Amino acid sequence: MSYRTFDSSEIDHQQTYRMLIGSIVPRPIAWVSSISSDGIPNLAPFSFFTMVSHFPPMVSISVGEREHSMKDTSRNILETKGYVIHTVVNGWEEKMNASSANFQPDEDEFIAINLETVPSDLVDAPRLANAPVAMECTFDRIIDFGDDWVTHLVIGKILRWHVREDLLLDDKYIDPHKLAPVGRLGGPRYCRTQSIFEMTAPYVQPDKAHPNDPV
Repeated sequence: MSYRTFDSSEIDHQQTYRMLIGSIVPRPIAWVSSISSDGIPNLAPFSFFTMVSHFPPMVSISVGEREHSMKDTSRNILETKGYVIHTVVNGWEEKMNASSANFQPDEDEFIAINLETVPSDLVDAPRLANAPVAMECTFDRIIDFGDDWVTHLVIGKILRWHVREDLLLDDKYIDPHKLAPVGRLGGPRYCRTQSIFEMTAPYVQPDKAHPNDPV
């Protein structure tokens, strides 16, 4: 069996991007609503998205620049601090994709693609009405990477979850079968959560378990 190797110091930024999005899969999608200091809402999806810490609950999104300028999402979060991350699920994928278009800063994506909003409880940014899972977040810090191709790593703290009641198991777990999340793959490809299986973690004696491990 033969392999090709790609050295990150020898390939350009486009091929580096292709390698990343093709090998780190599937990726959850953060559908982020934010609001500018002028009160203009914004909605955009990001698949460079992950958890940072569970206590306190911290999450990160990586936001690239457009034409060497900050995208609306990262600029809005820096200006107004509050934003909302929604989980993308079956039935929402077309609207999510539409929101990734190159809208102008003074355009309201919610109006443009016909999405209803409701006020958030703790932040100024609106949240999507009827979204199965929404997380109200507050800005914590931003870390910049790169010179010619800058990426802004935005880290925030989750203040509040809004979870559709029928998704809850035992009033504490989110049922992945009912949630039916959509994941991001390489290129224009996505995936649906069609096959879910369970594995029990290897048993660790209580006296050897890490004190910070969640149960």
